[in-house]
Amino acid sequence: MTVHAYKAVKRVSMVEGTTPHQLISLLYEASLSQIAMAQQHLVSNDHYRLHQCVDKAIAIVQELQASLLNYQSDELAGNLFELYSYIVRTLIQSQAKYDAAGFSTCKNLLEILQDAWEAISPERATA
Repeated sequence: MTVHAYKAVKRVSMVEGTTPHQLISLLYEASLSQIAMAQQHLVSNDHYRLHQCVDKAIAIVQELQASLLNYQSDELAGNLFELYSYIVRTLIQSQAKYDAAGFSTCKNLLEILQDAWEAISPERATA
């Protein structure tokens, strides 16, 4: 089995036994990881890998955005939808301008959202 096959099996096994809340947590972790790698590639001037990581981060944030229900009628969901849109726009602009500050802004916003998401974890409420 190749390394890619092992990684694919690991990803599937991580997702299969998770709750919806845990899946969102995994998306936050993955988006933050991709932005951190993009920042490293920006420093090392590896534009190809930078673009790959940013593209993945954008796709993940868009998945978070797509998971919102009733974002047009629910104020909280609508605000999150707009925040995710801002993060995607900022990632695109930061990629185009090779702007480290923009990547940091996106990372900080996602960390705040991740912390808030973890604070309302059903597992935490029962502990």
